[in-house]
Amino acid sequence: MAGLRRISAEVEGAEAALEVAAVLDELAGAVAAFETREARGKEPALWRIESYPKRPLLDAELEIKLSLAAAGAGGRLLNIAEERLPECDWLAENRRDFPPQRIGRFLVHGSHWHGIVPASAIAIEIDAATAFGTGEHPSTRGCLLALDDLARRRRFRWPLDIGTGSGILAIAAARRLHRRVIAGDIDPEAVRVARHHARRNGLAGQVRIVRAAGYRSRALRPATYDLIFANILARPLALMARDLKRAIAPGGVAVLAGLLRRQEALVLRAHRAQGLRLERRVVIEGWSTLILRSAVLRSGQPV
Repeated sequence: MAGLRRISAEVEGAEAALEVAAVLDELAGAVAAFETREARGKEPALWRIESYPKRPLLDAELEIKLSLAAAGAGGRLLNIAEERLPECDWLAENRRDFPPQRIGRFLVHGSHWHGIVPASAIAIEIDAATAFGTGEHPSTRGCLLALDDLARRRRFRWPLDIGTGSGILAIAAARRLHRRVIAGDIDPEAVRVARHHARRNGLAGQVRIVRAAGYRSRALRPATYDLIFANILARPLALMARDLKRAIAPGGVAVLAGLLRRQEALVLRAHRAQGLRLERRVVIEGWSTLILRSAVLRSGQPV
C-alpha cells in the first residue's frame, strides 16, 4: 500500500460519471463512484469518482481525455485532482467507514471487526483495498441478494465470476453454494487482492483466481458455467454478450451488474440477441442487477 494515491473527480451527469469511471478503471484498476446529489428537474445529478493508482497518473492529457469522455456522454467534468495518501491514515479512514453489513444471508465485514456472527449468517471478510467490491455499492449488494435468492431455487455446479475485483462475489458463491469457484480479473492488483481475501476466508483451495481479460482467456476455457457473475459496467457487458453466450451452459444463469436502470435496454438488447432472457431484476438506489437465463431447446441443446 505504500505510496498509494487518489484521483478525485467531480462529474455532472450519471452517464458522464460512468464514462469517466471507465477511463480511470482502464488506467488505474481501482475505481469507485458515488452519487453526491440527485438529479432535480433540469439540474443533473452530481457524482464523485475516486481512483487509486499506484503511481502518478493525472496530467493535462488525461484531464482532456476525461473531459471529452464526460462531454461525449452529455455531462461535464467539473474538477479533478490527484493526491498522495498516507498509508495509515487511509487504512484507518476506510475501516471507520466500513461497518459490518448484513446483505441477505451474508454478513460482510472488515478484518478490524471482531463481533459475533449470527448463526444464520454467512460471514465474508473483505477489507477496503485497491480493488472494487466491499458490499457497500448497490451493484455489489444486488449481486449478493441475487445469489442468495438463486441458491434457494436451484443447485449450481460451475460458478464463474468475471471482473472479480476484491473477490467478494466469488467468495460469497463458494460459501453459499459449497462449490469451487473460478474468478478472473484483467487487473493484476485485483488478482492479488482477491487471492488475499480468499486466503483470509479460508477458501484458497476453493476459489481459484486467475488473470483473465474476459471470457476468452485460456484459463477459463474450454469449460462452460451454469452461474456467471459479471459486475462491471454497462458498455463492457453489452460488448461481451456474445462471449458470455459461449461460456454459459444451457439453462445457465447470468447475474449482470454495474449499470444504471436507464442502461438496462443497452445490456438487455445485446444479451437477448444471444438467446438469453431476463428472469428478474434487483434495483437498489437506481443501480440494476439483471438475472438472465440462457435459453435451451427441448432437446437440451443451447439455442
